[in-house]
Amino acid sequence: MIVVIGEALIDLIEDKSTAGRYQAVVGGANANVAIALARAGAKQQLLARISSDAFGQKIRQRLVDNKVGLTYAIAASEPTSVAIASIGPTGGASYSFYVENTADWGWTKDELPTQQTMESIGATALQFGCLTMAMPPGNAVIEAWAKDYFEKDLLTLSHDVNVRPALGFDRDAERARVERVNSISHLIKASDDDINWLYGLESGSNVDQIAWDWIGDSEKIVFVTRGGDGVSIYRKGKTKLDVPARKVQVQDSVGAGDTFCANTLAQLQTMGALGSGAFDRLATVTDAQLIEIARISSIAASMACEKTGAEPPTDAELADLLVLLA
Repeated sequence: MIVVIGEALIDLIEDKSTAGRYQAVVGGANANVAIALARAGAKQQLLARISSDAFGQKIRQRLVDNKVGLTYAIAASEPTSVAIASIGPTGGASYSFYVENTADWGWTKDELPTQQTMESIGATALQFGCLTMAMPPGNAVIEAWAKDYFEKDLLTLSHDVNVRPALGFDRDAERARVERVNSISHLIKASDDDINWLYGLESGSNVDQIAWDWIGDSEKIVFVTRGGDGVSIYRKGKTKLDVPARKVQVQDSVGAGDTFCANTLAQLQTMGALGSGAFDRLATVTDAQLIEIARISSIAASMACEKTGAEPPTDAELADLLVLLA
């Protein structure tokens, strides 16, 4: 069982064919990961604070329709968070946010499942990241909760960095926060844009040493996604494995990174590489296996890019395409 914690919000996505027109779709990085996991056939639960307002009802219905587990989701009284996604000429998305005093960030310790509950559902991994780990007051609660699992070596912890500069975060404070959360994570996914912003680098800069610094002498695995330039995988010993991207006609990139995360976790779960003793498990995954995992996850992400909004493929859709590409 893969447990995902984090935001489930509304994306207002710009209609490229009609100026000034936006479509309201369910989004939020962590909700997207949960949907992508469900479509990949992986057992999952989403821990989210979902508003009771009209947008919240829309969110809940989409999650239910996609068979996302909501057993431990919280019915929140605060309004739904909203992100406005503007789509650039190459399909890349930039965001502005309305998130003040909204439902996603109000986590308290009592709202989180106990260790006994996590054990009872067979939780093997905890996926988190993006705004959930950045927005107070809930981020500190979740970080402390996740740190306890890391220190007790009970689960594989997976962090999607996914920074949001549009919210006006201080760069130095965000870099310190990300590095702190990375220190309690076994798997880390970041885009090259994430790293460039965090470290004040120009686009196209070499980020290899930063990824290896995150790893240190541990068995952490870092995935750096580079859009149309593919994915780089980093391991200790200055190992770097490059996987090319499938070339597609991009509609938009909304949910592509989330799809990559979900399919990576789903494959590792199938291999038995998630769970307690996380570093020992990850050490058994060979470089060749990691390359294949990233290849398949990258193809799944490319399929999401061919659609508007976060629409990850089902396991059957992905399997059919893999046959065609073989």
